[in-house]
Amino acid sequence: MCIRDRGLHVFEDHFLPEIIDPATGEVLPPGETGELVFTSLTKEAFPVIRYRTRDITSLNFEPCICGRTHVRMNRVSGRSDDMLIIRGVNVYPSHIDEIISGFAEVGSEYQIILERGADGKDYMTLKVERERGLDPARDEEVAGRIAEEIKKRVLVSCQVQIVDYGSLPRTERKSKRVFDYRE
Repeated sequence: MCIRDRGLHVFEDHFLPEIIDPATGEVLPPGETGELVFTSLTKEAFPVIRYRTRDITSLNFEPCICGRTHVRMNRVSGRSDDMLIIRGVNVYPSHIDEIISGFAEVGSEYQIILERGADGKDYMTLKVERERGLDPARDEEVAGRIAEEIKKRVLVSCQVQIVDYGSLPRTERKSKRVFDYRE
């Protein structure tokens, strides 16, 4: 970690970092966002060659203000194994989670439902629980604001449905958030 909070320095004398397109495996140009891949350079007994981390990030090659000269890994924005492709756009459930967490009117439980319409296009519906005790009369306005923010930040249109608090299933383990009904 950088002592100036400028990212995670990768010790390039021990590891070769690459950013690849998660779908094709092609190496991306410097500064592009994609999946982080590591190759160990000094490990002898059990070398790691092009290990796919599944983390979506980018590498920063600019000099760091802390004085280190190694490349820096930027913040992880998602996982390639969680990636959804909707109308040609890569969508990560973590991005949706981040967006809805900025709205005090809704809770933390949500579901992403993907369907393919009769027209052959993909459609996304987001079901989000209303925060406990809030007036359902505001649902339409809140849903519109959430849909607008998703369109602005994720570049995908979706229908947002606000549902009653406690109506979405809960589990003791990791909640299932994505329901993909596309064929």
